[in-house]
Amino acid sequence: MKIKIFQSLKSAFIVILLFSLISCSSDIPEEEAFEVYDFKIEKAETSEDQIEMLTKAMRRFHNFEVAVAQGYEPVSPLVPGMGVHFAKLEYVDMHFELLKPEILVYHPDKNGNMQFVAAEYLYVIPNCFDLNEYPDAPEGFLGDKDEWSVNCYAGPGGWTLHAWVGLENDAGVFAPYNPVLFPED
Repeated sequence: MKIKIFQSLKSAFIVILLFSLISCSSDIPEEEAFEVYDFKIEKAETSEDQIEMLTKAMRRFHNFEVAVAQGYEPVSPLVPGMGVHFAKLEYVDMHFELLKPEILVYHPDKNGNMQFVAAEYLYVIPNCFDLNEYPDAPEGFLGDKDEWSVNCYAGPGGWTLHAWVGLENDAGVFAPYNPVLFPED
């Protein structure tokens, strides 16, 4: 009984805290922080259609504070050619959901402000250094243009896929790195 009361109080406290953080911030309009995109994924006929849908859905995350308010937490330092990765842990699973990327990638501008550059998908591999159980990249975007990579050195490890929908990437929308984000020599 005491555990249920404690859990209820804990849940209520978290909801109140989250609401307070969002409502007290003058930088995040409430409608933007909780904006929901109801795209019909089955209407997408190509990966280009999916990229367009993702680009629209990610617009709210150009405001870094929205990502933080919605539960994305830092999980990497600044990675050259990418940025700083922020994961929403409740999304980290073994499913590809177009409009729920597990990771958002931000890169600091010259003033240190975080700029949204990419959405990233993570398909966790339980024993990342033994790919016998998961030798093939997961299904992701329609077609065969997406470029999944295995990354066993950061976080839980697994198959990862970048979608550069916040910053154009001359190497391709699905390339793992963006050449313009490497430090200049």
